[in-house]
Amino acid sequence: MNNIDKNMITIIDEIKKDILNTRNKILTNANKELIAMYFRIGKYISENSKYGNSLIDTLSITLKTEFPDATGYSPRNLARMRRFYEEYKDLSNLPTALAKLPWSFNNLLIDKVNDVKKREWYAFKCFENSWSWEFTNNNAVF
Repeated sequence: MNNIDKNMITIIDEIKKDILNTRNKILTNANKELIAMYFRIGKYISENSKYGNSLIDTLSITLKTEFPDATGYSPRNLARMRRFYEEYKDLSNLPTALAKLPWSFNNLLIDKVNDVKKREWYAFKCFENSWSWEFTNNNAVF
């Protein structure tokens, strides 16, 4: 590698940056799609609340059978999907920052921060400032 000139090193570094940026975009887009799917599943469950927990329990069993390699379809998580939908159903669009957050972070925000606008603010600030997450005594600490 000692024979590589500086221009070649620059080219290689740019290619590595492109690969890392693309990987990050793929993960972000995949997460956004997963969050959107959870929102839609939550909508189905919420709009069919006449079945109560029976729908959630039956759905959980069915999805685990149909998609044995997939995770996230426990009765508890399906109930969280319903709550997620119910928290944000009145918004015309799910805020981008919330859609980009991992599912577990969205659930923490719903559990710890009652105000939707504050949740959006926390989510946005996490991306803007690369904050990490910790919740104590109903307050988000970054």
